[in-house]
Amino acid sequence: MQGEGLWRRQDRLRRSVAASLVSVSAVFVGLSLCTTPANALCAPDPATSGQTVTCSGTDADGFQAGAGVDSLNVNVLSGATVNDNGTVSIGVNNTSTVVNNGTLSAGSGLIGIGAGNSNTVTNNGSITVLDNGLGIQVIDHNVVANAGTITTGDNGAAISVGDSNTVTNSGALSVGASGVGIFSGQNNTITNAATGTITGGDGASGIFGFGGATITNAGTITVGASAGFSGGIMAISNNNTVVNTATGTITVGQFAAGIFLQGNVQTVSNFGSITAGDIGVGIAALGDDVKITNGGTITAGDTASAGISVSGDRAIISQSGTINVGVGGAGIAYSGSSATITNNGRITGGDFAQAIFVAGDSNVVTNGGTITVGATGVGISVSSFSTTNQVVNTGTITVGAGGIGITLSGGGSVFNSGTINAATGLAAIEFCSCGPNTLTLGPGSIINGQVLGAGTDTLQLGGTGKDTFDLSLIGSLLQYDGFATFNKVDSSTWTVTGTGNQDWNVLGGTLLLAGTINGTVTVASGGTFGGVGTVGTTTVNGGTLAPGNPTGTLTVSGDLTFTSASNYLVQVSGASNGLAAVTGTATLGGATVVVVPTGSIAKHYTILTATTLPDAFNPVVAGLSSNLKAVLSYDPNNVFLDLSLSYGSGLNINQQNVANALTRIFNTTGSLPVALANLSPAGLTQASGESATGSQQTTFNAMNQFMSLLTDVFGSGRSGAPGATPLAEETNASAYAARGRDARDAFASIYRKAPAATFAQRWDVWAAGFGGSQTTDGHTALGSNNTTSSIYGTAVGLDYRFSPSTIAGFALAGGGTGFGVNGLGWGRSDLFQAGAFVRHTAGPAYITAALAYGWQDVTTNRIVTIAGVDQLRAQFNANALSGRIEGGYRYAMQWVGLTPYAALQATMFSLPNYSEFAVVGNNTFALNYGAKDVTSTRTELGLRADQSFAAAGGLMTLRGRLAWAHDYNPDRAVGAVFQTLPGSAFVVNGAAQARDSALTTAAVQMNWMNGWSASATFEGEFSNVTRSYAGKGLVRYAW
Repeated sequence: MQGEGLWRRQDRLRRSVAASLVSVSAVFVGLSLCTTPANALCAPDPATSGQTVTCSGTDADGFQAGAGVDSLNVNVLSGATVNDNGTVSIGVNNTSTVVNNGTLSAGSGLIGIGAGNSNTVTNNGSITVLDNGLGIQVIDHNVVANAGTITTGDNGAAISVGDSNTVTNSGALSVGASGVGIFSGQNNTITNAATGTITGGDGASGIFGFGGATITNAGTITVGASAGFSGGIMAISNNNTVVNTATGTITVGQFAAGIFLQGNVQTVSNFGSITAGDIGVGIAALGDDVKITNGGTITAGDTASAGISVSGDRAIISQSGTINVGVGGAGIAYSGSSATITNNGRITGGDFAQAIFVAGDSNVVTNGGTITVGATGVGISVSSFSTTNQVVNTGTITVGAGGIGITLSGGGSVFNSGTINAATGLAAIEFCSCGPNTLTLGPGSIINGQVLGAGTDTLQLGGTGKDTFDLSLIGSLLQYDGFATFNKVDSSTWTVTGTGNQDWNVLGGTLLLAGTINGTVTVASGGTFGGVGTVGTTTVNGGTLAPGNPTGTLTVSGDLTFTSASNYLVQVSGASNGLAAVTGTATLGGATVVVVPTGSIAKHYTILTATTLPDAFNPVVAGLSSNLKAVLSYDPNNVFLDLSLSYGSGLNINQQNVANALTRIFNTTGSLPVALANLSPAGLTQASGESATGSQQTTFNAMNQFMSLLTDVFGSGRSGAPGATPLAEETNASAYAARGRDARDAFASIYRKAPAATFAQRWDVWAAGFGGSQTTDGHTALGSNNTTSSIYGTAVGLDYRFSPSTIAGFALAGGGTGFGVNGLGWGRSDLFQAGAFVRHTAGPAYITAALAYGWQDVTTNRIVTIAGVDQLRAQFNANALSGRIEGGYRYAMQWVGLTPYAALQATMFSLPNYSEFAVVGNNTFALNYGAKDVTSTRTELGLRADQSFAAAGGLMTLRGRLAWAHDYNPDRAVGAVFQTLPGSAFVVNGAAQARDSALTTAAVQMNWMNGWSASATFEGEFSNVTRSYAGKGLVRYAW
């Protein structure tokens, strides 16, 4: 085969390397530095250690440092010309610096610049030497940089170094036939920079390194054809690292290698371009533990050429770039064992070409890219004398007429989840008769062409994911020919169609039948067999039989046998279920029934039928939630499954209410969605829709605050007449202040000696802002959760005084509310309110009454995470009506006024019927809420206090209140029903208020003599479950 020609050729190269090394060594041996200084135009000459030597003009005899003279600085100036002295043009010993900006020339076999150890040599000019000469030659630990031009004749080297040197070429190196651009010993770092060029004739090498070299090419290397041992980059011995960067270009002629390595533990990376001629190799390696990476482009010619060629064990070849080879070439050719070869790029070959050729044992070849070869070519060819090679194709392989996609000789395995295209009637995959061989198809596998086994091979469906396979493609003279064993392996799910006559072993994953298997099926541990077709005698030996897809009937035409370690998986959905219908005997063997419900469940199922049932399943049924209890029962030919529903004990009242409703529906209708049947206690809480109760207390609080505006001390005492405040708390001082009396009268009023007020002001107009928030604790046993609410609004009103003792008025308000139930949902509303009041005083006694109406546009939201994520929203309008009557008696004391009072207030909140809808997800848990009128009635007994002070331009009054409130209906509940389950009504309880609570008020009021007044009020309500804070600010004008 073509690859075998490559091995013979590389063996010839291996034998010729010794001769080349001998020739190169002779160059080093012949280099001897002259010990006798010459008189020339390089001055001073002779020099002493540490001096600077400058060469100018033309020096016919060159410069040579004397013995023992070190640390020189030698500068060849621009325009200067230095010839050789019979050995060297410029010669130094150690620790010196040489910079050439001029022109150096040396004869055949001579040296342009020669240096010993630890020197720095820079060429910015021109160096020319004849055949067998060296442009620059140094020994060890030197730094050499060429930015100029170095030209040598045949068999010479532009730069030659010993060990542990650093060499950089950013200029131009040109050598003749069999020459070397850069020749190095061991442990050198060599770089051909992006601007560097190395050019050589036939038989030449661009860069040559021995052991431990680090070679980087970012420039251009071009050498001619090879007659033996040469190439663009040559790395001999062990532990070399070669990199051809993205800007690097290597071009070689026939028989040559772009990069050649000989030795062990070598690393090569190509990200640039390598081009080789006919019978040439892009990258060639001889040795073990070689790592080659190609992310660039490799192009090789015809006739046994190769993009990458490796001979040795444990190679790692990673190809993600492009390899192009001509007629009879090989994209990747490998000889050895235990290699990993991966193509994730593109390999293209001409006629008779092989994209990947491997000879050896225990190798893994993976194609995840694209392979294309011409007529009579081979995509991947693997040959060995063992059965340990593996080929994996997840990419695309296309071969021309007469070609083969994958051929495996010597035995092994092929996995295909990619595409293989062969000519019609020809082999896409071919196994030799020296197997055994295994072909595994993964999901995504597309094979156009024949798949030829050797008669005893194994065909498997495996991989990961899902796919289908037509059983009618298997058999003699069919697409899949020559296979004797059929397995389902790995974790994938394969659905088989058509009709097959094979015996199948299900060893892993799932095999679903949608056709007919006339053979037997054995299901081992880790495997699942199911579907809705017809199968022969089936044995479940530690695996799982899952009839249906997911429901439906699997017909077993023969006997069915379970072992005790096996499972019988039954999927149920509504009234349908998976069923095994056995025409023979079903030996159940104590296997475990696993029930998987989807959609909804019913109470009774028939899960298996058989002609004979000699035994039973394990009585313990698996797979169901703890809410569902399963019982198996039997008659002579059937196995039955009966389900009952119980949500368990320890539920709170809300959870139990939901559980009772769902259990009632299941028992009466015989059906229930699985998501509802499987609800945990936390799920029952989410499903209850408790957040809907949050709108009730929020509405009561909004109406309370509006009623407070209508009936409070300041709000209804707008005229300022004696005793005119709605709580009968105003002293005569306040009345005087309102009528514009002077400060003397105000002080007199404080001491209860002011003259009686006259009835002058009849009208008040006022505006107020109000708001507040409340937190109510939930109740564990009830199942309610902490609830928060907030209110904000503005109001305007107009009052009229009919007499000094009677005042009435009305007000309008607008605002919004918000509420939330901890972790269960939230809501908001737009609010409108309207109300009126009347107040009458009789001396220190007063009575006041008010009536108000409220309207809301309410939106609620809740998130249900029981089965995915569902956001459920409801929108509705609600109304509220509130009334209050209050009476009290003010006792005027020397320093303070005290007013005991009693009040009765009732608020009715009218909720309509409304429904939730799914904003995100589905409506499985969406609820309909029933219409309900909720009335909150409470009484208040309390004490108000006031004290007035004269202030600049008016009168300041401080007020306070402390009261006990008793609520006769503190519960907050709502009725609901699941939209998908008519009749599943239940009651959900929200956070209840305390029956008894404490009310507190602190206010400051300022009356000016011009009829304007303002107040600010802070109110609180506190109980063992409630913390409420509210405030309001009011401005009025009386005339």
